[in-house]
Amino acid sequence: MKKIEMNFKMIVLTFLISVFSIGNVEAQSVKNAGAKRPKVGVVLCGGGAKGFAQIRILKAIDEAGIPVDYIGGTSIGSIIGSLYAVGYDPDVIEELVRKQDWNSIIYDKIPTEFIPIDKKIETRKYLATFPISNGKIKVKSSLVDGVYVNMLLSRLMLPADMTRDYRKLPVPFYCIATDVEHARQYEMTKGNLARSVRASMSIPFLFRPVSLDGKLLIDGGMVNNFPVRNMKERGVDIIIGIDLEDESIPASKIDNSFELLISLMNLSSLEESMYARKHCNIYIKPDLHGRNMLSFNDFDSIIQFGQEAADRFMPEFKKLADSLHKFKSFEVKRPHVQPVDSLNILSIQVEGVSDNHKDVVVREFGSSFPKKMSIDQIEDVIIKLRASEYYENLWYNIEKKGDGCVFKLHCEEIEDMSLAVAIHYDNNYGIGALVNMTIKNVFKNINRSTLSFDLNIAENPYLKVKFNKHHRKMFRFGVDFSVYSLTMRQYDDSQITNSYSIQDNKLDLYMTLVPNLKNQIRFGAVGDLVHMKDFVGSNGISSNYNLYSYMYLNYHYENLDAPTFARRGWSVDMLGKMVFFEGAADNVTMSGLSNHGIQSSFIAHVDILKTIPIGSKNAIKFELEGGMKIGEAETPLFYQFFVGGQSHMKYFDNILAFTGLNFIDRMVDHIAVNKIAWQWNFYKSLYSTLHIDYGYMNDTYDSWFDSNNFVMGCGLSLGADTVIGPVEISLMGSNINSSAVGFINFGYWF
Repeated sequence: MKKIEMNFKMIVLTFLISVFSIGNVEAQSVKNAGAKRPKVGVVLCGGGAKGFAQIRILKAIDEAGIPVDYIGGTSIGSIIGSLYAVGYDPDVIEELVRKQDWNSIIYDKIPTEFIPIDKKIETRKYLATFPISNGKIKVKSSLVDGVYVNMLLSRLMLPADMTRDYRKLPVPFYCIATDVEHARQYEMTKGNLARSVRASMSIPFLFRPVSLDGKLLIDGGMVNNFPVRNMKERGVDIIIGIDLEDESIPASKIDNSFELLISLMNLSSLEESMYARKHCNIYIKPDLHGRNMLSFNDFDSIIQFGQEAADRFMPEFKKLADSLHKFKSFEVKRPHVQPVDSLNILSIQVEGVSDNHKDVVVREFGSSFPKKMSIDQIEDVIIKLRASEYYENLWYNIEKKGDGCVFKLHCEEIEDMSLAVAIHYDNNYGIGALVNMTIKNVFKNINRSTLSFDLNIAENPYLKVKFNKHHRKMFRFGVDFSVYSLTMRQYDDSQITNSYSIQDNKLDLYMTLVPNLKNQIRFGAVGDLVHMKDFVGSNGISSNYNLYSYMYLNYHYENLDAPTFARRGWSVDMLGKMVFFEGAADNVTMSGLSNHGIQSSFIAHVDILKTIPIGSKNAIKFELEGGMKIGEAETPLFYQFFVGGQSHMKYFDNILAFTGLNFIDRMVDHIAVNKIAWQWNFYKSLYSTLHIDYGYMNDTYDSWFDSNNFVMGCGLSLGADTVIGPVEISLMGSNINSSAVGFINFGYWF
């Protein structure tokens, strides 16, 4: 019926145009003297990724020669519509869609290259983070902050950044958001175009709401997903509407929060959508074959579905264009806008943060202005600022001045206090639940300082208190205090031979040089109060607390492309520490020297990992790891290398993983091993990994590389990269264990 009604309207319109154009000579001369042709408006519906189908339909409208006098939209319709209004051709819009990394844009995935080196070393992922404001715990309003969406819109709207009245764009434009406070639509026709569009597409709970014009705004699809009424009120004569809304989902099929959200949005804007469908002169509803609003990686097929709809309606488009030409000949001209690739920045203004943070932010852009910066360089700085975890809600606009511009960066300081929780399980350390409290700028007169508390409620619990301070751009200094409790078994051919209870109370004072995001050099001094109880008694360990101290120098480099299942990059960790301890009176070294009084040993450890991609699905990992003790004194057992297990979690820096060995199979002073792994991403986020580890380990330097000390292990792991972290199951074996060894990991380590 809708199709018949639409065709009937077109027949009537064409008939009236024909009567007007051939009725009499006098009327014809009036028309030629300047009679106005009917105005054409295009309305684009919201629908997330489904909106990509609108691009080819807009292209067909252009190719048919239809002049678009007004365009409006909601959500994705506001994005596509604004780009068209600014002057981007549909082919350019399509190219922009194809070149984006939509996973990063939608889920704010910060590339590891921008994550500070200390965050890479710490590697953890919280299940939830709760800001604390005025002593009250708050719930975040969205899953993601939306920095990538902000940057994309800021970049693409630069050609019209100085246009504050959307009627003055090459094609007049409006878009719709939802005013949360008053639960009604908010039509935007003026202001900063990027922010208006950002408000219009702020899907509830996914993207951060936008504060604009004194209102808190979310996705316009909540109240008016298909804003034809708004176009009608502008007096437009002919409305072309592109509808992307799904049919109602039966209650029996609503089995997740996403489908519930779709149903809610359809229901809340139902009245406006019904009106819209009745008042479109040309109503287009592409068949999207079940694609949904988050099918962003299916852009190829969605664009093609749009082409199929465009092909169906091309005859009507041409008929409309021909009828409009009968009023007065015209030529459709487009400005053929291209994205801006660089800016000549005269100065930088930072808005939304306190004065002591403004200088910090400006320094990230450089020290001398004016200067030319590419948009890519600008976005790198913005991502780096977001990754620092000091700033959020970043976006920018410009103010043109002569041959340059004032660059205005808008951002907010992340709440100084936050509470976060995480979980982890592996069969080396058991189950744990981490509670973290972080206080930034803990002393208001000490800028960029952080105090954090970690409490791991676990089978093997720990408490950490950390304070660190940024000094200028490259230096940090700080103090860490930690209390660890760990129960550790020792094995011989998979049989438990001993069990140890370890409590480590450590105070670490350090200074760090951070020349860039990939490198860190740290020097520190540590006081270690250790209690290590031997339950069997075979090692004769005293049950008293022992005080040790050491100085250390650590170098860490990392540019791996992911914290787990990395495909490319390097990781280098080198640690040297001089340990001081009191020797036993009755101990004599091999050289005959007394081991009494204050003794010392130098302990070195090196771990180098290289990951090489093989095609698009495979990667080969090569890792060299070695450690040794230098010195005559007998190193306390606590500072030997504990070798075995597969966990990435390290309570102590001398715990070394080795395929096929139990946690812990070896306690040695000297180790040199090679590790090779072949990783295969066989389906979406699922991985299989074949591990082979081999090398030598022993207590005695002289027999370090004896064939009796050769250990080899191999195993197969199946894993999944999930939102809560890696999930892995491994089955392994080695030449020193007669039975297989299993390993299970769930979640990021901490």
